[in-house]
Amino acid sequence: MMNRLRSLETFARAGWLARGIVYCLLAYIALSSAGAADASPQGVFRSVRDMPGGSVLLILLAIGLALYGAYRLYGAALDSEGKGDDAKGIAIRLGYAASGIAHFVLAWAAVRLASGNADGGSGREKEAAGMLLDMPLGGTLLGAIGLGFFAAAAHQAVKAWTTEFMKGVAPQAPAWVVPVGRAGLAARAVVFAVIGYSLVRAGWFGTAGEVKGLGDALSALTEPAALYTLVAAGLFLFGIHSLVEARWRRIRDEDVVARLQAAAR
Repeated sequence: MMNRLRSLETFARAGWLARGIVYCLLAYIALSSAGAADASPQGVFRSVRDMPGGSVLLILLAIGLALYGAYRLYGAALDSEGKGDDAKGIAIRLGYAASGIAHFVLAWAAVRLASGNADGGSGREKEAAGMLLDMPLGGTLLGAIGLGFFAAAAHQAVKAWTTEFMKGVAPQAPAWVVPVGRAGLAARAVVFAVIGYSLVRAGWFGTAGEVKGLGDALSALTEPAALYTLVAAGLFLFGIHSLVEARWRRIRDEDVVARLQAAAR
């Protein structure tokens, strides 16, 4: 049991570290001369690749993202965070599973770029949406995914408003963790809402070209400029929030132990 807990803790902390680095670099790119055009995970990976020893750094980043993906899938399957089996709990756990898969995809993209293969570019979301629209009921499914992003945006906003995220943070964390977490989660809620809106429109009107990834969602907020700056800065703070979780998130509490023991029976 303790080996499982140690593995869970390692996966989680390495994953939060990698996620924090990606978001901080993404926000830096968005606020620098590169601007929103390259403010995407792929843009981050290209920037890391161009650093000294970039391929090695990319592989390390990919390992961290994959570990976070494994942590989220594990938590979704075994309910390590105690969300329960009611409708709300199942919805949150499905969100964890989707997050896990998404981070595996990001890890794979980083590995491909590190090995010299094409990274697929920023149009991959539009291409995938177009393929989905060509399937039976594809528009309905794409719209449902968009509604899922709206739900995720609402969840992020609620956590920012209520500071629910502090329940899992160790008491010795510094006081500045609260405002940083609130600002970061609020910015992420805005971006998720933009992505969700684009998916719903694409599903209802069959316009796959309007589907937005993270970079496109930021680009859509460039007018007014102040809003773009606020959201980009908020995403940087979300990266800091992820680094805070890597350092101060409580993972081995008594509830987690009890749930893992129950799942092992």
